[in-house]
Amino acid sequence: MLYRPWTPNAAERLHVGQTTVSARIRTLEQQLGRPLFVRNKGGASLTPAGEQFLRYAPTFVQLWQRARHQVAVPPGHRALLTIGSEVSLWQPLLLDWVIWMRRSLRDIALRVQVDVPHDLINQVASGWSDIAIM
Repeated sequence: MLYRPWTPNAAERLHVGQTTVSARIRTLEQQLGRPLFVRNKGGASLTPAGEQFLRYAPTFVQLWQRARHQVAVPPGHRALLTIGSEVSLWQPLLLDWVIWMRRSLRDIALRVQVDVPHDLINQVASGWSDIAIM
């Protein structure tokens, strides 16, 4: 499989420069004590260690996102509650409930999103959302 970890596309997605992407990959390789990519003019391909690391990478990303979510409580609030709902339930059910929550529990920050049932289930299962109303 051909990878181009330091292409402008990767740098754009990460909102950093190409040299930063390359430096981060080199740092990761140094920390692991193994090269993850075999580099050539056409891009790069994963080494056996890179293939192994790739199996764990989504878990690392998901864990980082969960940690960021948990510590993202806005100042003046004691907790953050993320609620997902189907579009059909947003008005008036969820909207009324959100208004009630904001009045009744002012120290709870709310993050509300509308999505399709399949994605709502995945968000709750992954810990990205706390509640899905369907």
